[in-house]
Amino acid sequence: MATFPWTAFPTITTARLRLREIAPADAEDLFRFRSDAEVQRYNIRPMRSVREAEMLVSTMQHWYRTAQAVQWGITLLGDHRVVGICGLHDWYPTHRRAMLGYDLVREHWGKRLAQEAMRDVLRLGFETLALNRIEAITVVDNGRSVRLLERLGFRREGVRREHSMEDDGAYHGSAIYGLLRSEYAEQARRTDNPPMAAPAP
Repeated sequence: MATFPWTAFPTITTARLRLREIAPADAEDLFRFRSDAEVQRYNIRPMRSVREAEMLVSTMQHWYRTAQAVQWGITLLGDHRVVGICGLHDWYPTHRRAMLGYDLVREHWGKRLAQEAMRDVLRLGFETLALNRIEAITVVDNGRSVRLLERLGFRREGVRREHSMEDDGAYHGSAIYGLLRSEYAEQARRTDNPPMAAPAP
């Protein structure tokens, strides 16, 4: 079985954020936004209990141990509380591809915190995991998610029509986005973006 190339869970620090491993003590913070119907509008159904959040923490830890996914808790610098999650899942080292995911508490929408976090997650994916392709899937009507992916340089590659039934009782298309290593490298060259430092253990 493939393993992630770290001896300990990688912590990432950005200008405003710290991305760290999620622990059982973070379950209530996780429940705060995973139980919010507006945050989960285009995601899975809202959680109904902290116990569900505890089970998700355990699942994410298992994914990391078995090299299926690396999921970070998003915290503001100087604050230990988790205000979002993000990461790479469905990692296929043979094909050098993975899927990008993200979630953020509603009070921090519009501040481009998700974009800030995702930029370093992408850098880690392409530069440390040597991925060739990172994918993302979002409901076509999820404007916030679409704008985030487009700002990050992702390209829409297709739409699975009437793929999911949302809370409005209607079927919605699911848009597939992709970002290739070559496209990421070109973006980095244009912005003169230096290689990222190794994540802290």
